[in-house]
Order: sequence, then structure tokens, then C-alpha cells
Amino acid sequence: MIAMSLRGVRGGVGTSSTLAALGYALHELGQKVLLVDMCPENSLGLHFNLDLAPQEGWARATLDQQPWHEHAWSVEPGLCVLPYGQLQPAEYNQLDTLLLEQPQLWSQRQAALGNAFDWVLFDLPQRLPGHVANPHCNLAIMVLNADAACHVLLQPQLAQTPLFLINRYDAASQLQRDLVLIWQHRYAHALVPLSLHADEAMGEALARSEPAGRYSPGSLIAHDIISLASWCLLRGSRKGGMNG
Repeated sequence: MIAMSLRGVRGGVGTSSTLAALGYALHELGQKVLLVDMCPENSLGLHFNLDLAPQEGWARATLDQQPWHEHAWSVEPGLCVLPYGQLQPAEYNQLDTLLLEQPQLWSQRQAALGNAFDWVLFDLPQRLPGHVANPHCNLAIMVLNADAACHVLLQPQLAQTPLFLINRYDAASQLQRDLVLIWQHRYAHALVPLSLHADEAMGEALARSEPAGRYSPGSLIAHDIISLASWCLLRGSRKGGMNG
């Protein structure tokens, strides 16, 4: 089993949409995939026709000391989504403290899944350090857009995140081309060697409550995501299973 996380360098860079599309693409390539929503917004399921912010989920079950795995939704055989569940703001911090105090919690849960999945994908939040650090992942990727805000925020993240993925790249933008050239020159070792292009199909897919590859399999972004999934399979095979 390979564990992978996506986290935005800031909010609004398209992390959840990318994770949903990637999970679907890996499934299309024959992998058994579990997507885990680690964000209190609890909206990852929207990409798979689940209700907004379902009441039940792994976070709610953890605080209530109930079986966490029973709240996963099967989208189709071999593709499941585990919602976060609804918590009150004070409960976010309570759960985050618990995750900091039990740093092996998600490693134990991943081990308990046995051979049920080939991949577990975590959609990580911006803050809440326990939520961010608890999943021990073979692949940890920071998602960014080619804009000035991400350029500034990228600098402090370099020592903490080994890989960065450019999302919503528009080759017609001179600014974006310049920033990508700078990043390729300065951070070539850290950049995922492909970019996800800006494509209206991604936003349209969410409006239809579908991952991009299901909504528009012939779109540019669907082809980009398949390329990303293939890269992940190659990279994951080199990792040789779970860490930590």
C-alpha cells in the first residue's frame, strides 16, 4: 500500500479537485484507492456525488470512539471516499491535539487496512498541524499555482515538503511562464516533472459532482491527470511500500 498526501501551499489552488481526479485516474489504471478527507470543511465527497459535509466521518467517529472505517463510501468497487464528518470548531482543536499525542494513529489505521487498497490519498488542510503530520506518506506533494502569492509562500515550504506540483498552468500567461522557468531553475529537484493545465473541465466536473476524468475523459486536464497518475505509479513502485 502506498500513502500519498496533497496539500495546497495556500487555499484555493485546487488541491481537493486534483486529489479527487487523481484518485479516479489511479482507479482507472487498475488500482484500489481510498481517498481520505483530512479537512474540516468536509467537502471532498462533493467530487463523488456525496452530500455536502456529511454528518458522519472518520473525525466524528474518532472523537466519539466509534469504528472509523465504517463511514467510508464506496463509489464503485475498488474506489472509496472517507469523509471527515461534522465537528464544531472547538472539536477541531481537540482532535488535532489527539493526533499530535498519537502520531502513529493513521499509520496503525493504514496497516489495519491490509490488502484492501493499493493507494490511500490524503487531502490535507492548510493548518491544524496534527491533521497535517499524522498521516505518514510515501509521497507528500504541495500543490501551487503559478502566481506571485504562491511564489512568495513557496520559499518557507522548501525544507518541509520534498515535492511541488504546478496546477492550473496557463501557457498563454507571460507571468506564469516566467515563474515556472524560475522554479525549474531554482527548484528542479523538487518539482513534479509535469504541470496540470488550466481547464474549464475541472470546474465543470465539480459542478456535476464528478472527478474530471469521469466527467470529460477526453479533456486536457483528464490527460494531464492520467500522466500524473502514471508518474505516481512509477514513483510509488520505487518507494516499496509504507513508511513509518
